[in-house]
This record gives sequence, structure tokens and C-alpha cells, in this order.
Amino acid sequence: MNQLSNEERKLKSIGSRVSLKAKRIDLELSIEEASKLIGISKYSLYNYENNRTVPSVEIARQIAKAYNVDIDDLRFGKRRSDVVSSK
Repeated sequence: MNQLSNEERKLKSIGSRVSLKAKRIDLELSIEEASKLIGISKYSLYNYENNRTVPSVEIARQIAKAYNVDIDDLRFGKRRSDVVSSK
């Protein structure tokens, strides 16, 4: 069984508003442009957007900063039941 670290559990519980991909598209950024703004590879961003991996808390902060949104406005997780407001 795959156990999530405390940081990963916190990150999956942060936000419930918009997916990473939806926000990127809303900002009219290509995956290449967004990954450069964030400071990660386009492959990492692709994996985060498609819920293949969960970013670290620090990377999530970098994403929120690059997208100019509060981290609570971004959704990290596959299902709505995975995502609960941090408040």
C-alpha cells in the first residue's frame, strides 16, 4: 500500500476550485511557457496536471505564484472527494 507523507496529504487537501490545467489554459499559457515560469520541466507539469504525481508543497507554492493565485484556489488530486478546503 502506498502511504502518503504528511506534506502530500496536506497538498491533496488544499483547494477545491480549479485544476492546474484549467488555470494554465485560462492564462493562455502553453505547458512549455508555464513550466518555465514555475521553474520545472514540462514533463513534471504534465504529470501534475494529469494527477500522475503530486507536487511537493514548495512546487505547489511556485505554481500558485506563477499563476498569480492563492494556493487554496488550485486543486491537487484526482477526485472531488480527494480535495477538501484547507480552511
